[in-house]
Amino acid sequence: MIVRLFCPQCAYEATKNFKGHTVLEVPVPISSLSDNGQYKVECEKGHVSTVILDNIKFELLFEMGLNAIVDGYTREAVSSFSSALECFYAFYWHVVMRHFDIPAEQANATWKPLSKLSERQVGAYSTAVNLLTKCAPKLLNPNKQVPFRNNVIHNGYVPRKEEAISFGEDVMELINPDLAILRVQATDAMGSVYKDFSPRNYDEKPNDDEDDSIIVAYTNVLTAIDVMHPPEGDDLRVGGVSNQFQRIIKGRQPKAMHLLSEEEMKKNYPEMGESCASELNRLTKGST
Repeated sequence: MIVRLFCPQCAYEATKNFKGHTVLEVPVPISSLSDNGQYKVECEKGHVSTVILDNIKFELLFEMGLNAIVDGYTREAVSSFSSALECFYAFYWHVVMRHFDIPAEQANATWKPLSKLSERQVGAYSTAVNLLTKCAPKLLNPNKQVPFRNNVIHNGYVPRKEEAISFGEDVMELINPDLAILRVQATDAMGSVYKDFSPRNYDEKPNDDEDDSIIVAYTNVLTAIDVMHPPEGDDLRVGGVSNQFQRIIKGRQPKAMHLLSEEEMKKNYPEMGESCASELNRLTKGST
């Protein structure tokens, strides 16, 4: 899977005379995913900057699974989907702990012994679901989905494309309903834990240096499973696993970078206008 970045120095220079909607001639470099979410970007003009990807792990792991299917790597797809689910369990548990006012330090210390023990993570997640919703959790079917996953990961089984898609659908149907519940029942806690899990440092102050060459930028990849920006309406991310392939292939084509004014953003993208306007303000101060 590749991720599209941008040159923040070129974008910053374009904002100096920004008066409204424009298409920026800003380099859009690509990179393979890194585990720490940080990327060194060097554009054609020689600008060297750092771009940080503001996504959490299970969003990207599921997207990696989708890309693997597109590229014909079905075994890697199942592995990525499985890892995405395990990382989601951790996220959900932490959100519930935060919702019930368990300090982050205490929650982290509690989770640490579980971090390498998959079965215990499932147990912790199940308990958290009961605590928040008063309902039993939905898990992978122990007679079908779990043996299939184990056969792929531990025995080297290479699944057919249809099997990989089906497993991805099963994982998506477990994660997305839970996220919908968190958005309603634990909104603040979900946003707070997202910030903790993201590579981005949300406590960092905007760069007020006069040196325009010192820029740390942030970007976000819109994913099929997305905590903060769930797909809706005519979004190409709407739908199951099979519905994502056209979007992924289209996303690999050359792109132009667009910059909108705060008014245009609020008018055309009301669900994202406030956050994007905030990012534009950071850009004009030396970061984005």
